[in-house]
Amino acid sequence: MAKKKSKPEVKLELAGPAATAKHETNAINSRDRFRSLVDIGIAISSEKEISKILDLILSKAVETTEADAASIFLTENIRIDSIATSTSQKKYFQVLRFHRSTDRRAGPRIQNKVLDIDKASVAGYVVSTGETVRIEDCYKLTGQEPFKFNSNVDKETDYRTVSLLAIPLKNADGKIRGVIQLLNKTAPHAKRARAAAGEIAPKPDTKDILPFSDEDEELMHAFASQATAALENAKLTEDIGNLFESFIRASVTAIEARDPATSGHSDRVAVLTVEFARAVHQCPTGLYGGTLFSDEQIRELRYAALLHDFGKIGVRESVLSKSHKLYPHQMETILLRLDSARARQEMMQWKDMATDLVTQFEKGIIHEPRAKLADVSKRIDAFAQQLQQVRLSIIKANQPQIMDDDFDIASLMSWINKTSRELDHALVTPEEMIKLSLPKGSLSEEERREIESHVSHTYHFLRQIAWTEDLANVADIAHAHHEKCDGTGYPRGLVAEHIPVQAKMMSISDIYDALTSMDRPYKRAVSAERAIEILHLEARNGKLDLDLLKIFVEADVFRTADGMRNRKTA
Repeated sequence: MAKKKSKPEVKLELAGPAATAKHETNAINSRDRFRSLVDIGIAISSEKEISKILDLILSKAVETTEADAASIFLTENIRIDSIATSTSQKKYFQVLRFHRSTDRRAGPRIQNKVLDIDKASVAGYVVSTGETVRIEDCYKLTGQEPFKFNSNVDKETDYRTVSLLAIPLKNADGKIRGVIQLLNKTAPHAKRARAAAGEIAPKPDTKDILPFSDEDEELMHAFASQATAALENAKLTEDIGNLFESFIRASVTAIEARDPATSGHSDRVAVLTVEFARAVHQCPTGLYGGTLFSDEQIRELRYAALLHDFGKIGVRESVLSKSHKLYPHQMETILLRLDSARARQEMMQWKDMATDLVTQFEKGIIHEPRAKLADVSKRIDAFAQQLQQVRLSIIKANQPQIMDDDFDIASLMSWINKTSRELDHALVTPEEMIKLSLPKGSLSEEERREIESHVSHTYHFLRQIAWTEDLANVADIAHAHHEKCDGTGYPRGLVAEHIPVQAKMMSISDIYDALTSMDRPYKRAVSAERAIEILHLEARNGKLDLDLLKIFVEADVFRTADGMRNRKTA
């Protein structure tokens, strides 16, 4: 029958050698059990992963109480996703999740079953009331108990539950966080006898099963307090990690909402950089042989990569998404100017012809009018053809180059200038000429400085976050991802020895993804092979770390993010 906790019965015995020896033995056993409880508390509190803590709780509970089997249940909040839910209504409902069980035959097993918190089960009763339940024989209950024993579990598992002890996992605030349920305390002599006979994990004989004692209950209450504290600490750490991860994801979403053209870039750079670090970690020789990254450093690097472009929030959208050297309205102005020049030239040609014909008519001499008409039409067509060549040249010049030598922009602009003089029309203003003459990219010097400021914005933003000790370098890594080994990078012009190796790796990953992704409005994607060629050119020119680039290529790091993008290569 079920027993509530009661004070141990006091028995008077005559003093004597046997009684004294028995008393001393019991005292030693109790002292050993409570000493082991201290050791268990230290072991559990030093563990950070909830799954490992659960396994420790079960194994130590079985070991401490000499139970044959144990189970652990934890309360869990299930979110109610309903549009109709008002702020005054509950957003969660609580259930009891059967996480794990263990027994001496099968060992630990993950259960992952959900129970209602009610009195239909022993575990549900313990959670709903906070009371401990101790049963001598589960099959001899009277039916008057305020809970039910589910014998179906025994049938499903071919087990025979006799004695049971269910202890609530109660935190310092008195809230019930779960239940430890112990089954079938086994007599030590029976276990020793079967072990001596060669049975490693025998099924317990019911005659060898004992009821759990007051001391077991008291010991398990102390154990449950330690277990609850360890679980709550681990859960708090996990919740903080999840909260921080969701903040990172929200920040990345904000970045991409600000600059939709680079959607997915931060994720891909993070994947590439993390894989890059793992490849460096495994590199046995060379300049970076023996360079190791811990799990914490890998996580730090991932966060830095995910947030490396966050400062773009402080850059004007028109600059972020500028796809050509001239803004659309500037290009339209030039094209309208060309159309106007053509119309004006045609008008002047016809006007000059008409004036000449009137003059000849007044003098009574009209000399070959059809030939004059043909000549005017020819001059108009020639001018229009030249203007069309200028138009096409300006459109080409307006396209940003990936590398300085993609086409000869200087020669092109020189021809446009020369043709403008020959046509005696100012087709392009000096300001437009400067922008169209940009040798690389689509940004003017002023716009480039504004874009480059995103690194400083990122750094100042990340410095505001109270990073934990193992993430203390996130801001510094992100701050250096646009630095170049020869000191020509930005924002601080650092040289190789002052650039963190993590930032050097991120720089290579960042450039590779920018080259191969089709998401940039100012360029088409290039093939992986072409991107590697460009990276090697940059490394030979002293911009990138050649030893790291070698690892990036030889370890096939660059292929890691292939499945994360759809691209059309140039």
